[in-house]
Amino acid sequence: MKTHDRVDVVTVGGGMTASILAAQLLPETSHRMVSIEQGPSQWTYPDFAHNHDALRFNNRFAMMQDISRSSWTWRPNADAPSLPMRQFGTFNPGQGLGGAMVHWTALTWRFLPDDFNYKSVNTERYGADRIPEEMTVQDWPIDYADLEPYYDAFEYDIGVSGQAGNLAGRILPGGNPFEGPRQRPYPNPPLARTALGELFMEGSRDLGLHPFPTPSGILSQGYTDPYGNVRAGCLYCGFCTRYGCEVGAKSSPLTTWLPPALATGRYEVRTESVVLEIETGDDGQATGVRYIDARGREHFQPADVVICSAFTLENIRHLLLARSSAHPEGIGNDRGMVGRNYTYQINKSPVRGLWRGRRFNQFTGNGCTNAQVYDYNGDNFDHSDLDFLGGARIQPVAGQREPVSSINGLLAGFTGREWGAEWKSMLQESWDGVGEINYEGDSPAYAGNFADLDPKYRDHWGRPMLRITFDFRENERNMHRFISGKCEEIVRAMDADELQVDRDLGVYRIDQYQSTHPTGGAIMGTDPGNSVTNSYGQVWDTPNVFVTGAALYPQNPGANPTGTAGALALRTAEAIRDRYFNAPAELLA
Repeated sequence: MKTHDRVDVVTVGGGMTASILAAQLLPETSHRMVSIEQGPSQWTYPDFAHNHDALRFNNRFAMMQDISRSSWTWRPNADAPSLPMRQFGTFNPGQGLGGAMVHWTALTWRFLPDDFNYKSVNTERYGADRIPEEMTVQDWPIDYADLEPYYDAFEYDIGVSGQAGNLAGRILPGGNPFEGPRQRPYPNPPLARTALGELFMEGSRDLGLHPFPTPSGILSQGYTDPYGNVRAGCLYCGFCTRYGCEVGAKSSPLTTWLPPALATGRYEVRTESVVLEIETGDDGQATGVRYIDARGREHFQPADVVICSAFTLENIRHLLLARSSAHPEGIGNDRGMVGRNYTYQINKSPVRGLWRGRRFNQFTGNGCTNAQVYDYNGDNFDHSDLDFLGGARIQPVAGQREPVSSINGLLAGFTGREWGAEWKSMLQESWDGVGEINYEGDSPAYAGNFADLDPKYRDHWGRPMLRITFDFRENERNMHRFISGKCEEIVRAMDADELQVDRDLGVYRIDQYQSTHPTGGAIMGTDPGNSVTNSYGQVWDTPNVFVTGAALYPQNPGANPTGTAGALALRTAEAIRDRYFNAPAELLA
């Protein structure tokens, strides 16, 4: 095994949060940092110049993790057997230089102020008895005001396009009136909307709702970011989610943080290398990571600080795999907290409409060229007489409808059949006149939903797979019925000729894609008794190990996790740079 020279920081993964850390820690310091990334390094802009290959990227998942070598198992409850995920379904984790952000959809949200105080808000407004006994939701150890400066920095780093709704407490027309106060407007104006998005705006307003343009990590115009990177605006080509951007309009580590980090000469990303284990010494502190390269050779990278900055599920697994005499159940797990509060994101399209003779041109645009309604998200509406807590944001499904991926089942329910001459005629006449209304809802934490190491199934390198135990509860089923009814009201206000409504959430299924937004499992909190880390992602029982990303979330609100993960990474990087390296023995508070 080859042992490398010691560095200040080594990260498990070379994606968004790792690149943010590198861009903050290295310039104007003498620190050295290495990221160990399991994916390839070829995802750069020359490769994206001709990326309109739907079969390769959308259907065959070219930029996703190789699940033939390492996957996860799932079971609905602790009494059921688990089975490995052998084909892409419920989520599609990415890999490679820059991570999943290279091929993300780019919705860029701030969580609502109440999202950070979920338990106390619902207890104060509706009573402690409204929280089910099995529900393990808890308040974050920070609030919206603590994170706002870092939300602001993240949005200006990537040049978010959007319309402010709450500027320093002043509600602005056209924006999201429910958002927390922001110190500055978005750096760029909103993206152009699709025809379906315009129809959604009109119908929502007619119902007295407050639609607004989607905040997006895709540039609506040319932009120079704070690091000096100069980029072009969106082409609305229709190849966005699961694809790299051919002009760099979609923000990612490749466009933003990697250039300044790599320019220091003190940052290295070792690709096609798989971390096998975080090593610890006799004192229980991490000493570095052991990994294997593309040729099967083992390496050890010693470091003063180890940061788990991989995908949520892999961050949980690496903590559990790091077993030693000092940590017999894994790093961060001395009190059995790792794997708890595992949540997902309820992402459903319960209503579809058909507008006969209408052409929405849904083969153009991107995943953010639409509009949003936040009236039913979080606790923006009164739950006193409802049978659930939480809510969801509502949107029309945006552009990027490639025919190769959308023809199967596109008109199910309208013709009563999905084959034959009648179906083909309907497809030819109306496929671009079908629109879906989608929602993304809260996923509360429950004691019975958790992640641990599978006792039976192992990956290509002989390590236990991570086992996910997860299913929806009555709270979410009731929320779905309520939100699907609101989606139906919107589609009717949009004057659809025909509707198809699914009011039953059903059981969670591992084989159906919903979102790549699993959260929790290494949650932050106020003390070791209720969490794995403090508010900076610093592991309580191993303080030279940090965790980044959505694994830190105590529960999952009704919005994409990326904006908050980025803001938290900026906050953690600042704390490590300005405080931890000056006094490593002191736990950050």
